[in-house]
Formats: sequence, C-alpha cells, structure tokens
Amino acid sequence: MTSQELDEVRPVRRRRAWYKRRDVLFVIVVALIWIGWEGYGRVTGPDRITDELAVALDGEADSFDLLVTAKFPPERFHSNVYNEVGVQRGTEGATTKLVRVRPSGVRWLSRQYWIEEIDLAPPSDR
Repeated sequence: MTSQELDEVRPVRRRRAWYKRRDVLFVIVVALIWIGWEGYGRVTGPDRITDELAVALDGEADSFDLLVTAKFPPERFHSNVYNEVGVQRGTEGATTKLVRVRPSGVRWLSRQYWIEEIDLAPPSDR
C-alpha cells in the first residue's frame, strides 16, 4: 500500500475544540457557580447589616458585640462558624449573641446566605 492509500484508510484525528472538552467545561461550570455564590453574598450582604451597625463599622472600633439572626435556629455547624468569628454568648430562637467580633468578621458573616440580620447587641451590665 502506498502512503496515499494509507491516508485514505486511516481516519483523520481532529483535535477537539477546547470548549468541548469535559475537563474544561467542568472547570468553567465550577467557576461560574463559585462566582455566582460570591456575587450573591457580596450583593446581598450589606442589606443584612443594620444601619446602626453600619455606622459603627465606619468608626475605629476594634471589635463589636452583635446579635446575629439566622433564618433558622443555629445547629452545630453554625455555632462553629460563629465561634470562628467571635465568642458565642447564648442563643434565643434564631438569634445568637456574639462578642468580640472584628469588622472583617462582621462583613464575612453578612455574606452568608443563612444570615437574616446582624445588629449591635445592647450593652451588658457586667
């Protein structure tokens, strides 16, 4: 067989376009989901912070005492998240009192989808 005959018998291997590869599509889908998740949190997060707390965040305070209201009573996972941002001092229904929360923790917490409202806690009589 001549080389021309072999070329006619052998199928031509085409390179698959990059946008048709499964691994590339998977990475794109995961990136879009992550961007959507982060975008939702960043767009809706400031609405969860009360006006009083927003004014306090603009100040020079190092930490805040907060009342964090979730959309449902917190479970163990949510308590662990609260303890990473501050010190949990009790829960009544869906509202949890957190103390010593840094401003960055307040902003991060406001971006979580299960948070309904974040407000300053009234001063305690300690």
